[in-house]
Amino acid sequence: MKPIPEFILLNKYSDISFGLKDFLKGEISEEEYINTRKDASGRLRYPWPELIFLKSDMTLYGEYLLKFSLVGRRTVLLVEESIGFKKTELYDFYSIPSDTIGRYLRRAYDTKKSKHPPRIRNMTTLPPTVSREVIAFFALLARVPISWLIHEKPDLEWSVDYFDYLPHTKKLSLSEFKSYLKNFPVNIQHDVSGIIINVGVKFPLYIRLESIYGGFIIEVFNPNFGLNDIFILRELLKDFYYIEEGYMGTVIESHKNYTFIVNKKNMKPLCIPMEFKRFSNPTTL
Repeated sequence: MKPIPEFILLNKYSDISFGLKDFLKGEISEEEYINTRKDASGRLRYPWPELIFLKSDMTLYGEYLLKFSLVGRRTVLLVEESIGFKKTELYDFYSIPSDTIGRYLRRAYDTKKSKHPPRIRNMTTLPPTVSREVIAFFALLARVPISWLIHEKPDLEWSVDYFDYLPHTKKLSLSEFKSYLKNFPVNIQHDVSGIIINVGVKFPLYIRLESIYGGFIIEVFNPNFGLNDIFILRELLKDFYYIEEGYMGTVIESHKNYTFIVNKKNMKPLCIPMEFKRFSNPTTL
């Protein structure tokens, strides 16, 4: 394992590590570490701020996740600091109730009945099963291969196979994708979706599209992404007010996702994710 970063080792950062240093060194167990986030009733109530900092080194973040059992890894990957959404927002935005997440984590969460039928759940599945559509969406949110959420020993290769299971995945041509971005409602606070561009390109492009107040993080998930694809997307995005190019590290050390961060004029500035790295020699679009 890589050396533990200085920000974790320094005592002055003990308020953000919550036992992280001891867990990485093997001095406390997974259960003891996770228990630092629980209240007196045993509910996960306290934040995981170290996840934000760990993502600045995605290789270390991946090694950190692999130290957990499957249940522990699911727990960490579905907290707000990992997926960018609170559980209440998953319900409000995607109609995924807390009891679905609770079943997936194999522990009791909110047992209140859903007030309206969830849009991202296969209603034909029986408890305690959670549909593969929901699991695929969790993988997209957490930016991990789906096997990291379903196998005790996950695959150590990048994969986009789960895009076929994503609920409401949009299959668009290049021109349709451009129109989709330009006409995206600016009043949507936060949204993540899967896009497959399958017309106007040699091979389909698998995109994780994150919208934040009218700006976009366009992350290409393809294992193989060539220069021609880069030029095509540059040309498509050139009319946007603000464009930045780089890559997002992933939990697979050998794989990085080519990424464009774009914004419309007069929109709020985007908060750049910790995973994003600018190119040392950026290209003007």
